[in-house]
This record gives sequence, structure tokens and C-alpha cells, in this order.
Amino acid sequence: MANQPDPAHALAAHVCGTELDDVPAQSLEATGRDALDTFGAMLGGSGAPGIEELAGLTHRWGGLEEAGLVVLGGRMPAHHAALVNSAMGHALDFDDTYDKGGHVHPGTSVLAVSLAVGESLGGVTGGQLMLAVTLGLDVSCRLGLAAHDDRGWHRTASFGIFGATASAGKLLGLDKEKMVHAFGIAYSQAAGNRQCIVDGALTKRFQAGQAAHGAVLAAFLAKEGFTGAENIFGGRYGFFPMYQPDGYDLSLVTKDLGKEFFGDRLSLKPYPCGRPTHSYIDAAIKLNRELDLKGKTIESVTVRTGPGNSKSRYNVSAGAVKPSQQVEAQFSVPYLVGSALALGKVGIDQINFFDDAAVLSAASLVKTETVEGASGDWAELEVVCAGDERASTELMPPSGSPENPLATEQLKEKFRDCAAHSAVGLSGQTVEDLIGLIMHPESLTDSSQLIKLSTDN
Repeated sequence: MANQPDPAHALAAHVCGTELDDVPAQSLEATGRDALDTFGAMLGGSGAPGIEELAGLTHRWGGLEEAGLVVLGGRMPAHHAALVNSAMGHALDFDDTYDKGGHVHPGTSVLAVSLAVGESLGGVTGGQLMLAVTLGLDVSCRLGLAAHDDRGWHRTASFGIFGATASAGKLLGLDKEKMVHAFGIAYSQAAGNRQCIVDGALTKRFQAGQAAHGAVLAAFLAKEGFTGAENIFGGRYGFFPMYQPDGYDLSLVTKDLGKEFFGDRLSLKPYPCGRPTHSYIDAAIKLNRELDLKGKTIESVTVRTGPGNSKSRYNVSAGAVKPSQQVEAQFSVPYLVGSALALGKVGIDQINFFDDAAVLSAASLVKTETVEGASGDWAELEVVCAGDERASTELMPPSGSPENPLATEQLKEKFRDCAAHSAVGLSGQTVEDLIGLIMHPESLTDSSQLIKLSTDN
């Protein structure tokens, strides 16, 4: 980085200088799909473990009533509303991922911040909201792509805070200098680790909220003239040297900046669980259909991989066969494969309830084998039923990716399903109205309509 400006300055100029007309139509369409998916995840996550406690504490603390909670209602300071709404959006692990950026989930903190700051300001149009979200997604994904080593950071939080800060700063109208300081203030708060996944802790969803909370604080402080570090990403003690010392490429942060918006590259999940498990679930659902497993006795389930297979970060055989709580269910490959084989699906109910005998029986059969000579990325799933009826399938890139996207109607059905699992019941008309406003933001005259509509029941 010697004699080169820190990438934070280019990002700040990009965020401050980009207007709605500068964003290609396909990128705005991608943002709308992501916003629909993320808002739906917030609805579905509103009743998830830990959210009631988080919302209750923020309500008890009180404060300026400037922003509201999705579905749950009640008003509070913008940074607290962003905290709770973002945690809701990540609670089911049903939110977007940037698969090539360390599986960062940028949407929940970006949208939660944009909604909270929009309410605080008032009069933010649908177009302004979508522009802020587009820029926030772009920043988060670029940072995720630039980091090559995996040190156990929960990138949704530790990287995502910068994208959320970009969204907040854009809505607040920060100039380039203050945007840089906002990024610096955000860096002081960047945190979040994956030990919570290993231990099945609720802090995984909290960390997404923490990023949103910190982003709102960073942008508002910068607006008031508060300063942060300016050599944020490549400085001597900058984010990448400190957080990713074993591998990063800062040139990727600004490559084709303003020409390509990385939110276009996001994957939208078909299943409410860890993204690296999705290829296994896809394969298991395929075999469920091929073998017509309903009512049949499964005798063995084998996952075969090449040496050093990188299809999943998670040890296939180490997950709980019978999870004891939600986070454990979301990251247990045996349990998720068992559900996909026995039921032909993995949905919200399957990560909420763990007592289906057929699912647990199939999960208990999942074993692994290493195939010497196979490529490191190769994997297959084989199922054998009574009577030696068997079938196998290779694992492919997971569904929901840009290469294999969910259709718009699938996203709408996912939204409706999430709404059906919300903490407070929503009428069918309310659900359709929310879908319409998010998919057609030109009809959204004030972004606060989304929060208000979700609580008018």
C-alpha cells in the first residue's frame, strides 16, 4: 500500500458519488430481489430464539422513538431498531450469501440499517432506499472477496459493518471525507467470530445485529464531525493486515468499481441453514425423488469425497444427529441430509422441531468415505434402501446461486412461508402488499411504510 491511497477513499467516493441513474437496471432488480428475500427473512426470524429477549431489552432501555421493529412493533432509537431487525433477518440463516466472499451475509445489516436510518430521516423514497441498499451490498461483497484466508471471523458481522455503514452514510448525505471517517469509526467496532457456530450459540444472529448497530452509530457520529482512522483497510494496523494477515488482495476491493455492483452476485437461499450445507441438501432431495423414499427403509447413506474436499467447511460426520437447539440444527449436515431424504425438504419447521423419527433415523445413517485419487472438490451422495435399491448423485454448486437462481415466484413463496412463521400473524393481503412495495419501489413514497405495514395487524 506504500504511496497508494487506502481503498476506503475510493469506496467513499463511489458511495457518495453514485446516484440512482448510475446503477444499471439489472442491478436494481437484483437489489429488489435481495430486499424481498431479506425482509422475508426478518419476518420469519421475528419469533426465533433470542429475538424476544433482544427486543425486550431494547424496549426496556427506551429512548428516542424514531424507528420501528419489523412485525413486533414499538419504536426506539435507530441504532437499536437496526440491531434487532438485523438479528431477526439472520436468525433463521435464511438470508442472502456471497458464496465467493467467505459466505458473508450482507443483506440483513444493510437493509436493517437502511430502514432504520430512513425512518429516522423520514421521507426516504423507495428509490433512495434501493440505492442505499445497492451500495451497501456492493461494499460488503467487495471486502469479502478481497479476503483469501479464513481465520474464523464471522464475516457477516466483521466485514458487513462496512457495507451497512455505506448505506447509512449514503442516506445521511455524508460527503467523501465524512464517509471515510464513518468507515474508520465502523472499523473500531468490527467484530464477530464463528465460535458461536461451533458452540450453537445465539450470538451468531446477534453479531449481524451488532454490525447494523455499529454502522448506524458510525454514520451519525461521522455526520457530527467525529473522526475515525483514514487508512482503514491497508494501513499499518488496517483491517486486512490485522484481520486477514495471511492472504488478501486489496485490488479486488476497487476493481471495476462503479461499473459492476456485486449485489448482482448474491445467492438467495432455498433452505434456512448454513450455505455450505446446501449442496448436500440438494443432492439428498434429488435422491428422495429419484428413489421415491416415502415409506421405504433406508439402509445406508454415504457421502464420498476426494482427499481434502472443500465442498463444505463443516465436518459432514460431526454434526448432531438429533439437534438440541436451532443453531445446532442449522449446521448439522447429518440432520439436514436426514430431513431432505426423509421428507424431501428442509424448511423452517425442520430447524425448529427435531423429533421426526424418520428424519432422525436417516440422519443416524450418514457416514463418510474418502475416495483416493478423486479430485479435491469432488463429492457424491449414495443412498441404499432395503432390497439393495440404490442411487447416487454428485454434489453440484448449490441452488439459489447466480448460476442457478431461484425464480421470482419461488422468492415470493419463500416470503409467504416466512410470513406464515412470523411472531405475529400477518394477513394475506398485508403479505401481498409488502411483496408489491418491495418489488416495485417506485410506488414506495416513504420507506417507513414497510415497517408500518408489517405491524398494522
